[in-house]
Amino acid sequence: MTPQALASAPSRSNQSITLSFGLVNIPLSVYTGTEETRVARKEFFQGNPNVEVGRAAIRKDTGAVIETADVVRMAQADNGVWVPFTDDEAAACTSPRGLAEIVSFVKVKDAGKYLVENVKQVRPQRVKGKANPATEKAFALLTMALSTRKLMALVKVAMRGPARYALLDDKGNFFLIYTADAVRQELPLASFGNVSEQELNLANMLIDSVGIDAPTLLDTTAPVVKAYVNDKAAGVPVPERPVAESTPVDLMQQLLDSLAATQGKGQAS
Repeated sequence: MTPQALASAPSRSNQSITLSFGLVNIPLSVYTGTEETRVARKEFFQGNPNVEVGRAAIRKDTGAVIETADVVRMAQADNGVWVPFTDDEAAACTSPRGLAEIVSFVKVKDAGKYLVENVKQVRPQRVKGKANPATEKAFALLTMALSTRKLMALVKVAMRGPARYALLDDKGNFFLIYTADAVRQELPLASFGNVSEQELNLANMLIDSVGIDAPTLLDTTAPVVKAYVNDKAAGVPVPERPVAESTPVDLMQQLLDSLAATQGKGQAS
């Protein structure tokens, strides 16, 4: 379950929680566990880089720009009435803010039953840069027990907004997960009963020619986009994008063409 990581380690925590395990309370700092690799973009007025466009709150009824201080976040009750509802209220009515209660332990092999939404890292909290030996030992004991028994801790925590669930592994990775009622059921797939054995064999040959692996993935599009932006800024002519042509589907021919192209690519490399 531990993600492959090549980005630099986080250096600053953005919030803190207290992991509750029976009578044990472990103060932890929470760090972001992901890194943005996409090319950053901003918006400018009529393409003028000296006039950046900000994000203004507007009234949807009139389109008038209003002050951020005048914006009140509200929630609608079942009877249709809207009431003010802050993040602190959302946390307070579901779980004490910052409390991360272990509600169960999950076998690592069963962790795939949960859909991960975000990844963070948790580490023993430091006060003025100094570690608390008791806190570090308590957390080390917990992670060692998780590793030995091949378990993950299922945690209910309120950080910002209402309480939610996360999985804590033996490396201190904190996987925020979706609850089952937030995951949509799968749309049905069309069933084809007229697939020939020859077509299926070609599909399997194509899979084998590509190869079966679990590679470490890098964002290969970000350098390409960055190079495109640099060329455009330097006045290099921008190549035209080819338009994919829509052609009738000949499954056998497409499989054969794909297989030939893949084998040719393998021989060239």
